[in-house]
Amino acid sequence: MSKVRDNIWILPFIGSILTAISLFTPAAVNFTGISQVLLFMDGFYVTFGPMTGPSFGFINIPILIIIGIICTISILICTIIMFISSLTHRKKDIPGSWLALSIILIGVTIYYIAGTEMGYMMYLVLRGYPPSSFWGYNVPSFAVIAPFITSGISIVAFIIGKSSGKEEVEIEPISKEELHVKKEETPVSQQISQRVPTEDAQAVKFCPACGEKIPHAQAQFCPSCGYDLKQEE
Repeated sequence: MSKVRDNIWILPFIGSILTAISLFTPAAVNFTGISQVLLFMDGFYVTFGPMTGPSFGFINIPILIIIGIICTISILICTIIMFISSLTHRKKDIPGSWLALSIILIGVTIYYIAGTEMGYMMYLVLRGYPPSSFWGYNVPSFAVIAPFITSGISIVAFIIGKSSGKEEVEIEPISKEELHVKKEETPVSQQISQRVPTEDAQAVKFCPACGEKIPHAQAQFCPSCGYDLKQEE
């Protein structure tokens, strides 16, 4: 599972490339009997027709242009962040930004689809025309499909990366016998030095009468009871 975890960054990397390419492709396509209209997310359109020839420009519906520009900028920012994040997290912990960016991409794309539908209806009503469906005349194209693909593979990468990182390591308990052997094998780094008393150890005697300590070897009498120590020699 470690190899899968190390290479899982490739999925959001590919997804970010797909979304970046989709920004240069149409979001909706309209096929008529005499022409084909390619509508991009930012409101730019290109028309191909055998009778009129190719033409291009921006649609004359301001609300659709505003919604499209907002969604284009949002998707572009998410794509750049995901691209950088996928490269900077190779063989590293899986970032939560992959999941967050995927949710944002899905939300922005849904907002564009719903916003263009509602905005188109409002535009027709304000101009005195009967309301009509934007997506009833237009077919969704790669620009609104790629964010869902990118979000899907990024969420899968996040789930796989998090699940593969939960490998448990079993720790065997150490018995008392093994612990005792390890203590014996451990070298002593420093020797503990004991303080040597200034008095001569052989000079320390005790009075046989009272048990008082005799501090000097040359003492003839006990300083406590006056016992004659010469009798012991």
